[in-house]
Amino acid sequence: MDTPLSGEIVSAFRRYAAVESHVKRSPAHERRPADMRAPGQPRADAQRNRELIIDTARGVFAEHGPDTTMDEVARLAGVGAGTLYRHFPDRDSLIHAVLADALERMIALAQKAREEETWAWDALSRFVHGCADLRLDLLISVAGAQAHRVAGTPEIDEGRVRLLEVLDQIVSAAHDEGALRTDVGTGDVMGVVGLLVRGLPTLPADLGDELRERAVRLVLAGMRAHPAPSPPEEPLTAGALTRRLSAERHS
Repeated sequence: MDTPLSGEIVSAFRRYAAVESHVKRSPAHERRPADMRAPGQPRADAQRNRELIIDTARGVFAEHGPDTTMDEVARLAGVGAGTLYRHFPDRDSLIHAVLADALERMIALAQKAREEETWAWDALSRFVHGCADLRLDLLISVAGAQAHRVAGTPEIDEGRVRLLEVLDQIVSAAHDEGALRTDVGTGDVMGVVGLLVRGLPTLPADLGDELRERAVRLVLAGMRAHPAPSPPEEPLTAGALTRRLSAERHS
């Protein structure tokens, strides 16, 4: 004899069987897997959008100036304004993210140079050349007059400390090798990097890059305890520079 309770159990089992059958028949793309992200971890597409916005902002602000509107950044990044403002509610937060990204790039560059180069001098040279190649002068343009409002945040301060720690290890090892002048310290290297990466905005890009590379080589040669012999480089005279500029303008 069936009881009300046994009837409910049978009905529940039938509902479960129907749902299970539907799930098995559903196409794979319609099934939603459980969200396995760690608490607070952004979705992959959200992280991609954030990185895309930062990369776009770095280039756009450098080319058009820090007064470029947030909506223009969103348009060039190919994302909606709502997506941009969800990640960066105002200009300062975007500039902060660009500066933090620059520090992370420099830290990664220093760490990789330290780990992969046999000699500390080669690691130091690679770091200085790499900073110039990263075009950090673009970041200076991005920050503009707003830099003082975002550069002193805990994240930026922590990144700066990490960078100096890695660079200090390279500098100390280069001193131990006898390759780096003893009167050149980690702060001096950072000062040199800061000057070299500013670039020459009044010159055509190719010529500016060439002059920056020459400056890097000259500075590194001056920092060596015993400059390594190398073939003499043809000096870039005033006349040669004038001819190059004229050719660039008429090309």
